[in-house]
Amino acid sequence: MAAAEHPPRPSARADDVFRISQVRRRGPVRRWFLAHPRAMDAVVAAWFGLPSLVTVAELRHTTRPLDVVDPAAAPWILLALSTVSTAALLLRRQHPLAVLAVTVGSAVVVTALLGNTYGHEFAVCFAAYAVASQRPPGTAWLSNLAAIALGAGTVMLAGDSSSIDPGVEGVSEPLPPLLGLGIAATFLALVVMVAHAIGMSVRARREHERALVDRANRIVLERDQREQLAAAAERARIAREMHDVVAHSLSVMVALADGATASLDKQPERSRRALEELASTGRDALTEMRSILGVLRTESTGAAAGTGSTAEDPPFEGAAPLAPTSGDLDELLARFRAAGLPVERVQSGPPLPEHPRLLMTVYRVVQESLTNVLRYASGATSVRVAIATEEDVVTVTVTNDAGSGAVQPGSGHGLLGLRERVGAFGGSVTAGPVDDGWRVHATIPVPPEGR
Repeated sequence: MAAAEHPPRPSARADDVFRISQVRRRGPVRRWFLAHPRAMDAVVAAWFGLPSLVTVAELRHTTRPLDVVDPAAAPWILLALSTVSTAALLLRRQHPLAVLAVTVGSAVVVTALLGNTYGHEFAVCFAAYAVASQRPPGTAWLSNLAAIALGAGTVMLAGDSSSIDPGVEGVSEPLPPLLGLGIAATFLALVVMVAHAIGMSVRARREHERALVDRANRIVLERDQREQLAAAAERARIAREMHDVVAHSLSVMVALADGATASLDKQPERSRRALEELASTGRDALTEMRSILGVLRTESTGAAAGTGSTAEDPPFEGAAPLAPTSGDLDELLARFRAAGLPVERVQSGPPLPEHPRLLMTVYRVVQESLTNVLRYASGATSVRVAIATEEDVVTVTVTNDAGSGAVQPGSGHGLLGLRERVGAFGGSVTAGPVDDGWRVHATIPVPPEGR
């Protein structure tokens, strides 16, 4: 069943996860061997084992005397030790150190008993390569140097210099014993060091490729995390905007409905005006909610987003769906007055800067503060909105008395949203009791582009 399959990591999409196979460029043969490592191990073992069988067959027909063992037993000794080394090479990927120990041991025994390595230095080379490519550098150096010391030392101590051909045309005499053994030991050390160097190079390349893949996957993960954080921030912004719109509009509508009900019999004209204001508030709330849901999911572009942005004030990331003006603020205060709050506005300093985010923040601070007064201190007899504008800062202070009604505790979510809004400018919001009422004080630095 599909449910039993392991799904991809949630932190990164399945098609975005990088793998080693995407980094390396290989032909079909290498890809096949990488997909079938056992087959590669068998090829390496056969590369040593098959020539060893040929050497065993030649040794059975040699007439050269052996000083250490009976010539008749020499082929069987070589066959047994070659078989051990060949079998060990099949496990070089899983147990490289153990395979190196077995192949070095076989080479030492063959050299000590037969006076010649008979190709076992190549088995040691394959094992040394496996150690260098799969184990840490320190371990690889120590183990391979130990293998060289054992192999070369055995050749120097037990090797047969008479088997070394001078290799020079016209010269039939063998090399001097010490020189010949030195050449044999040097050759063994050289081929093992070459295998070691190749293995170290392969290991370094693998680590580099792995680092590249890990880095690419970290970039993908960080990208996905940024997308998730952006989505979470967008959800929080939508929730904050919806809270401001719904809490304000419903509070005003409830107050208007209560006022219309109370004056329905004695002052029907006043009730009619309250109901008209109630309908207008509901329509404005619907319009604002459509603007929020339609704009917050897109990157605003001035007129398309309805932000009132101009060429001098380019769109900004996460722009508010509205760009209220001072007149909109007056309309907001009038709506609260119609709902029964005795709101007084005090303006000091120059007009508010025509900066959309700043205007929206001031608008929301006043809206949230007055909504809280309407919801939790509806009996307030004095509500004062003071806006002080300076060159680099705007200060908004909303104070109210307790009045005759009971003050109800709020949830605090609205003030938390205000602190997030003002904090985006580097400002601060304080709220708490003062005298016999409540005070909200917001300090909003003016962005450089709004000065």
